[in-house]
Amino acid sequence: CRAVAAKYTRAEIRSYLPEDFGDIIDELIHANTDSYSDKEEYYGECISSIAELGQADDFIVDISRLIRTLAIGKLYIIGDIFDRGPRADIILDTLINYHSVDIQWGNHDVQWMGAAAGSMACIASVLSTKYFNFDCIEDGYGINMRPLTVFAMETYADDDCKCFIPKNPNMVKLSKHDISIWAKMHKAIAVIQFKLEGQIIKNHPEFCMDNHLMLDKIDYKNGTITIDGNTYKLKDTNFPTIDPADPYKLTQAESELMQLLNSSFLHSEKLQRHVRFLYSNGSMYLKTNNNLLYHGCIPMNSDGSFTEVELCGEKVKGKSLLDLSERI
Repeated sequence: CRAVAAKYTRAEIRSYLPEDFGDIIDELIHANTDSYSDKEEYYGECISSIAELGQADDFIVDISRLIRTLAIGKLYIIGDIFDRGPRADIILDTLINYHSVDIQWGNHDVQWMGAAAGSMACIASVLSTKYFNFDCIEDGYGINMRPLTVFAMETYADDDCKCFIPKNPNMVKLSKHDISIWAKMHKAIAVIQFKLEGQIIKNHPEFCMDNHLMLDKIDYKNGTITIDGNTYKLKDTNFPTIDPADPYKLTQAESELMQLLNSSFLHSEKLQRHVRFLYSNGSMYLKTNNNLLYHGCIPMNSDGSFTEVELCGEKVKGKSLLDLSERI
């Protein structure tokens, strides 16, 4: 404990000391038996007293935790806490209780932050069943998935939705029946996601993301899609909720479903608490110890210069792009 404490000031160490044994640990860490021989006996009696009082086990646990705390002075998380494992909620519970954490938000974290704020497009994105994170959604955050299940089973009752069978990164064991249900749910929320994201893209031409608009490029009668002048046969042609005349408009049933899901996200106490923690302990980037920490990519030109983009009426690039993104 003395060895790992050497890089801290005495005031910093005191802030980490356990309540029950703080004073004695403080004395033992800074003990100096070279100059005062009588002190050695005093320190020995301190240890003996802890053992005689039956507190040795508690002392060992507390000093071990202190060693761990001092060994890792600050924990830096470089994004994507969500969607990279089955229970992001458990990870965040652990991080909240850690003494010092800094987080650079990943794109998945930002999507969950948006979902917690009530963004319909972000909600549809995080509910994509391809990540098999229903344990986190339902058990962790208490978000009711039954409305989506009912909607999917009614809308795609006779559709095997085989193109929407989700990948299984966490090796979750599922029956054929469960896989069928998940595929239907994935298709249902994916179509809604395509619609909601399409609305955003069409409302923000400055994003220059028209190449992501796909629903208006489909020939629903012939089951084909034309992209950059090339026509392709679709593997799935059953889209009962899409109106070819207005493909990005939600049906009434889809709108009602999203309102229910939106309410669940806004009223999940645990999710809101976790997202507040992400805001208070996070940022788009951090400069520390001569390192630049950030998640993901910075738009650049082929010559290595930063690409200028327009965001909320401002033209930004590089650092200014991240600064504006963080304010948003």
